[in-house]
Amino acid sequence: MISFQKRLLLLLTTLFVVSFLLLGFFLSVTLSDRIFDSKKHELKNQAKHIIHMLNDEKNIQYYLRSEDTAVDQIMIKKRGKVIYKSDSLDVIKLKERLKTWKDYSVETEFFRDYNDDNQALLIQDEDGYSVYLIDDMSELKSIITQMWEYLLLIFFIVLPVIYIIVRYVNKSYIAPISEVTYASKLLAAGNYKVRVPESSVTETKDLYISTNILARTLQSLNNEQKLQRNRLETTLQNIPSAILLVNNHGDVVISNDTYNRLFNNDGPSLAGYYEKAIAYPAINRMIKEAIATEKTINETLEITINVHQKYFDAAVVPVLSKTRRKLEGVVIVLHDITQLKTLEQMRKDFVANVSHELKTPITSIKGFSETLLDGAKNDPESLDMFLNIILKESNRIQVLVSELLELSKIERNNHLQLTPVNLSDKVMNCVEVVQPLAAKKNLIIKLELEEEVVVQAEPSKLKQVIINLLSNAINYSTDNDEIIVRVMQQDGLSILEIKDNGIGIAEEEQIRIFERFYRVDKARSRDSGGTGLGLAIVKHIVEVFNGEIEVDSQPGAGSTFRVKFKAL
Repeated sequence: MISFQKRLLLLLTTLFVVSFLLLGFFLSVTLSDRIFDSKKHELKNQAKHIIHMLNDEKNIQYYLRSEDTAVDQIMIKKRGKVIYKSDSLDVIKLKERLKTWKDYSVETEFFRDYNDDNQALLIQDEDGYSVYLIDDMSELKSIITQMWEYLLLIFFIVLPVIYIIVRYVNKSYIAPISEVTYASKLLAAGNYKVRVPESSVTETKDLYISTNILARTLQSLNNEQKLQRNRLETTLQNIPSAILLVNNHGDVVISNDTYNRLFNNDGPSLAGYYEKAIAYPAINRMIKEAIATEKTINETLEITINVHQKYFDAAVVPVLSKTRRKLEGVVIVLHDITQLKTLEQMRKDFVANVSHELKTPITSIKGFSETLLDGAKNDPESLDMFLNIILKESNRIQVLVSELLELSKIERNNHLQLTPVNLSDKVMNCVEVVQPLAAKKNLIIKLELEEEVVVQAEPSKLKQVIINLLSNAINYSTDNDEIIVRVMQQDGLSILEIKDNGIGIAEEEQIRIFERFYRVDKARSRDSGGTGLGLAIVKHIVEVFNGEIEVDSQPGAGSTFRVKFKAL
């Protein structure tokens, strides 16, 4: 695109050239008219003087010779007959030229240019004489040529002046406007640090100052807006509750990290219409109700997320304008109370289970004690039997209380002193401990141990985990069976596997076996002296070791418990 300076220079130059051409044209016409009038007047006086001399019949030939030197060519006719002609006059050419002028014979006085404007012709008819005077007009072209030369000289003198004026106008007025325009574009694009140098020209100085003040004001407002936005984003992203913001058009404009983690599998922030973006009908229903009523909606929602049942304390709050006449949008806050619900349910289950587990031995102790007090103590055989039952139930209560204390201790203090432990050696020691229990059922414990498998653990707690799993395998295996214990390293993990061929565990029960007091076979568990806390203790210890425990089992086909540690 041509710059304004070039366009202005081109415009002024064009205007100046056109003006000079028009001026030259009018001057040429005016000069030509003046010179033609002067020449016509001169030749007319000469023609009348010649006619006057002819009438006086003086020495006309001598006079004509003298007049012939005054003008270029003379021809005189008397009643159509040539009585005098200059030697240089071409009569034939004159006649041919006169044929093109239809009106020359009508007028008594006829004046025209002749011979391509180099000469002037005057025909004067008077007293029966026709005088033809042809005189030189070359000075007209000379004057006009000289006039154009002066005009051209003036043009080349004025042209630099025009350029200087244009440069001054551009520098003083156009350039400042261009700088302010460029700065305005940068401001519109968000670059609020731009400044324009102040001008010394009075007309543009105020424009520069105003532009710089505007830039500083916008920069200040932008910095304040960024600060507020950062504060808001930081607050939203660090709030543990899931938060959504839906505008008055129903589009989701904000979803914080907590929402994306809980509901969107750590995917990107939501966008688009809320009914399409949000995949949970209960949330959409609350949003629709809040938009329709413009009132806060509070509910406790039960939502299934990736097969997990979660509970949320949900609040949908409409955002109204200052006049409270227009809905600007709604804010959705979803506080995860699944843990509270779980803890509440666990507390209820714990109280019920502990009450149930304590009720049976306490009832037995109380019943047999009352029987002894009623007189059974006098029978030595009954006395020994009842005392053994009371001792057994007391031991059962003691084991239950000890395991509860152990579980509570592990949950409270999960920062054990971990050291490198050889897992293979530890398994062999534990197998020796439970070997007498396996021998009672004629069970074979087969070991498949890789050497030097080391894990980060607390030795006594690791031993408790292995013995508990081995004890369960022995208790739930049939007589004359086999238990396989494997220790290996795979994919950067140290793995302990204990496989039995016992009763197995149904798939729906596998997710509950690590709960407190849960038993797969309650009768067999009680008969073996189990409390239902063993696997719960194992799970908590493994988690303290930063490991994982999983089970693979089918009813009637046995179970495989697999404990995974990070390999050292």
